[in-house]
Amino acid sequence: MNRGGNGSAAKWLVWLMSVAIVTMPLATFAQTAISYHNNKFKPADDVRLGRQAAAEAEQQFPLLRDSEVNAYVESVGQRLVAAIPADFRHPEFRFYFKVINARDINAFALPGGPMYVNRGMIEAARTEGEMAGVMAHELSHVALRHGTAQATKAQKYALGAGIAGILGTILAGPAAGQLAQLPLEVHFLKFSREYETEADLLGARIMANAGYDPHDLANMFRTIESQGGSGGGFLSDHPSPSNRYARINQEAQY
Repeated sequence: MNRGGNGSAAKWLVWLMSVAIVTMPLATFAQTAISYHNNKFKPADDVRLGRQAAAEAEQQFPLLRDSEVNAYVESVGQRLVAAIPADFRHPEFRFYFKVINARDINAFALPGGPMYVNRGMIEAARTEGEMAGVMAHELSHVALRHGTAQATKAQKYALGAGIAGILGTILAGPAAGQLAQLPLEVHFLKFSREYETEADLLGARIMANAGYDPHDLANMFRTIESQGGSGGGFLSDHPSPSNRYARINQEAQY
């Protein structure tokens, strides 16, 4: 009796292990593949351009002078930075997080690491996870080097156009409108549908790695819509909020 029972248990264990070996790779491959885009800039250029753009942005936007709020946002931000997948980490980058004293539900990040989160976005988020979702999305644009990749596509608006051109290429929505007039066409003031989708997907992975529920990134779209906000650079019109909500939730299961 005992020998037969042990034999059955051993066979059951072997079967479970075989199932695990087969299903684990499937779960991995189910994630949408994300890769870098063509980029004529080096990571060090991202850092330099980001610092210049940050200096320009901080002349245009009122920063929130609240040490407690700033420390809180910085801690959430660094938690997300530590969760960036290894393939998308850049040792040259220096991430830091500041709060803009504005009611708009918005946030943006610059090449090389600087990120700015509007007070309105923090207040709109129902949970820390929803706020972290917006931050993870913007952080993903930095990790994927979307700013300089987009500048690469817009050849005549790259380094030769100066820092204003790079900044205008990266910022969107209310942020772009509040800056000095930029020598750019409106087309380049928003990331492409492809870039936004990639930032959503990588943002969900960063959230999961950081211990947040990636569904909160999707939920933030519903939160913004329920409050009548446009979301500026975050809740853009490409792709639609409903499509982004569904796509993020689909990716989150993996």
